[in-house]
Amino acid sequence: MGNSATRSRLLDSMSDGENAVDGAEMAGQIAVLHERLLNHEQAMDVDDVLNENEFASILRQLIRSGDIMVLNYENFIPNPLPVIKKKPNLERLKQNAIYHHTKNASGHHAIGRNTPADGGFSLVRMINDRQSGLSKRQGPYMRSDLCKINNHFRPNEFSDTVHKCDTKIFCGQFTSNGNRFVTASQDTLIRVFDSSREHYTLLRSLETKHVSWSILDIDFSSDGSSFVYSTWADALFLSRLDNDMIDRIHSLYLNPNNQKLGVFTVCYSSCGSHILCGANDGNMYAYDLKAQRRTLMAPVAPDMSDVNSVGFVDDSSHIFFSGTDQGVIKLWDRRCTNEAHPEAIGKLIGHFDGVTYIDSRNDGRYIISNSKDQSIKLWDLRQMAPQSIRDRTFMHRNWDYRWDDVPKRFFNAIKPQHGDTSIMTYRGHKVQKSLIRAKFSPAQTTGQRYIYTGCGTGRLIIYDVLTGMIVEAIEGHRDIVRDVAWHPHRTEIVTCSWDHSVHRHTYCGPIDREEDEEVRPKGRTRPRNYENDSDDENDEEKFRPIRRSRRLAEKNSHGSSDGASSTGMFHSLRSSLRSGRN
Repeated sequence: MGNSATRSRLLDSMSDGENAVDGAEMAGQIAVLHERLLNHEQAMDVDDVLNENEFASILRQLIRSGDIMVLNYENFIPNPLPVIKKKPNLERLKQNAIYHHTKNASGHHAIGRNTPADGGFSLVRMINDRQSGLSKRQGPYMRSDLCKINNHFRPNEFSDTVHKCDTKIFCGQFTSNGNRFVTASQDTLIRVFDSSREHYTLLRSLETKHVSWSILDIDFSSDGSSFVYSTWADALFLSRLDNDMIDRIHSLYLNPNNQKLGVFTVCYSSCGSHILCGANDGNMYAYDLKAQRRTLMAPVAPDMSDVNSVGFVDDSSHIFFSGTDQGVIKLWDRRCTNEAHPEAIGKLIGHFDGVTYIDSRNDGRYIISNSKDQSIKLWDLRQMAPQSIRDRTFMHRNWDYRWDDVPKRFFNAIKPQHGDTSIMTYRGHKVQKSLIRAKFSPAQTTGQRYIYTGCGTGRLIIYDVLTGMIVEAIEGHRDIVRDVAWHPHRTEIVTCSWDHSVHRHTYCGPIDREEDEEVRPKGRTRPRNYENDSDDENDEEKFRPIRRSRRLAEKNSHGSSDGASSTGMFHSLRSSLRSGRN
């Protein structure tokens, strides 16, 4: 039983649903195993006690129920990103309104009349055009203009370690104003950091209660005053962010049919009166904070697949979504959904494996979904799958994303699934071991030009929404990056990893990189491909920062009034960008 060949066969068969055994039989088999262990009897082969398929089924059921957990994985070995042979298909994307809206919001069109012949981007030229009255619009820069500037200084390198602990970190989020960053980890602590400045400081560590194995998800109220977290329990747990007393954590009981409930995802409504969550029993729950009771238990997955992600499509809190291990996304309307008639208003089909996370553009129309099929899909909620198409299940998949290598067929899918209405598919990252998250970049600072995600290779991946290409692949972690958070007002991204660390990533220009490469260790980044790093697919604009020493720059700035003027304007604009002013 201890040899590697037997272990390999067991792991290969653990995801085979056809070999499942019923509860009574499984209980009897566990009793046999328990007795043999107590009597210190060694079996020469698994078949001496039970066949491999039954034993694999027992392990799978125990892990699914939360009775046992896989705590230790093999040492992380850095692995390359997958090779994507096919170029992204932009046909549907270009025909959709989001393509043109994103181009306008992110400042795609050049600013000023004196655009160089090579289409290059020059910050100094932009400032001079505004000062000389040559800009297309007089007065302060518009938000799209500032987004254009910010996008040329997006995070591209590991900057510093925000925090290091002794356990895996599962979640990390900013409050809406960006002044607080909160993490949740396997040591049952919720840590609150002051993120109002570039150097984060730990304010407090909040002790939690009734945590089994780990805190699985966390979310804030719209005003950032309170938070809710979930774990392997039949309740949600609510507390204030400024509270450090464990006896002030309130339990919100869900009263499920399953006694061993694992709540994988939780979401606060914008109005602050409702909380959504999804669990391992295939149900989605809604809790009314005013009525202090559960108001909805909707069966999302007929086969009781895990519900991995829930959330609202906009601030109205009327329409919400759910994503499951079936790979199906369903849309619900709170105004016409109750426990007596829990019917979805639509569904989105296209993933070949389970959905791990869904993020809304918060405009009521577009969402993205990350999946175990190693892709991110962009969806238009006005384009639902036909009602005649049934939900697809994956009972015959021959791999488990928690420990198996990713099948190569996922990286270069040839034919889309029947009924796939997604308008764009992004490939190039890996989804392994846990429910890795992917999100839209902030609208205020980037015009939502990017999709950024964690990765099973330990990287932070940034996609260009308009081209489908990876524009940044930043290394630095030694295990998977499970959660990512882009600061609402600054061009920095924080990553939470299973290597027990929280990293901050910022922009590093050529001059700073040359000066710092021997001073402090840096996470490597994929070489920037400027041919794919442009404002559209035709590469009309290419940004290549001038390489020169800081000493010469300072000398020129002191010896030339024009240089001093340009330097002053640059620092003025930089201050304006950081403060969020127009």
